[in-house]
Amino acid sequence: MSERIKKEYFPEELSIRLSGRTLYRDNALYLLHGASFLEFEFEGRLLEAELESEGGKEDYQAWIGVYADDMENPCRRIKLKGGRQRYPLWESDKTEKARIRIVKLSESQYAYTAINKLIMNEKAQVHKTPGKKKRIEVIGDSITCGFGNEGKAEEVFKTGTENPLRAYGALAAEKLDCDFTLAAWSGIGIISSWIPPEEEEPNTKVLAPVIYPYVDYGLFHRKGWVPNELYDYERDNCDVLVLNLGTNDASYTREDAERRKAFQTAYLEFLRYLRITHKNKPIICTSNALTDLLNPEIEAAVETMRKEEQDGLIFHMAFSQQEAEDGEGAVGHPSLIRHEKMAEQLADWIRRKGILSDIS
Repeated sequence: MSERIKKEYFPEELSIRLSGRTLYRDNALYLLHGASFLEFEFEGRLLEAELESEGGKEDYQAWIGVYADDMENPCRRIKLKGGRQRYPLWESDKTEKARIRIVKLSESQYAYTAINKLIMNEKAQVHKTPGKKKRIEVIGDSITCGFGNEGKAEEVFKTGTENPLRAYGALAAEKLDCDFTLAAWSGIGIISSWIPPEEEEPNTKVLAPVIYPYVDYGLFHRKGWVPNELYDYERDNCDVLVLNLGTNDASYTREDAERRKAFQTAYLEFLRYLRITHKNKPIICTSNALTDLLNPEIEAAVETMRKEEQDGLIFHMAFSQQEAEDGEGAVGHPSLIRHEKMAEQLADWIRRKGILSDIS
């Protein structure tokens, strides 16, 4: 009879591991940017969750993945409805042990995800899992989010075809045996987010240098929470920072020399901010994920930091050109094959540089 009795817990009452940008507020646990997750060892028969989401019109709802043990694919992939709803996560006809990971697969800009309660059978037990010794943080745009990587070239984008765990950043961290934090928003740039070819004015509504310093700039505005809370960078304590921005800026700068110079100046300013917030951490500035248009400006900003600031921990790495055989994901974005190649290149570059070798 006791196995039929369910007990409910606020997430903060349980011994669980958090990874990525998350937030405890009003007894709820918010999974913020893509690939943020909670993980724990579970011993029991039944696991459910009361989840809350808001925002995300048709095809843009929030998605979570539930992973058990070392499964490559989620045992459950759930599209969240609006408001508070209860969802089954894991179940067995007998008491079993499993490592459970609940991952946010979609971006915070479309719809937020909050875990209000975890529900389990009365005798179930939960224990915190250990983290990795090293952590990589990746700041990026749609490519880092895995935008459309599980879709097809001819398809429109849906949040259901977005999987940050199968994008280059998370894959590279896995190859290097690292934990990871993603801070990424589709369409974002340094001086301009993406604009169509027929437009000439920059899109400055949401820019990386403006929103990156905050826990979740969009969530706080959506909820009407003030003030907007600054992020504690020491919380994740990353060992390496990867910056992959500029693709969307290129939609505005094009070949215009003045615009490209403005991008370079702003990129350098953002680098200086990252150096203040991530003291003595290697910063890898990547480019050429989709276009090589702003490679020279990114490389020049890195060289300025290395020479004028005498900063030997700033690096530039250009991804190799995309090949036709890689195929495309939705809306011309990198396919799963392309992400795997990018991940291998980034991981191999970090290994060759010995950037993580001195970290125990």
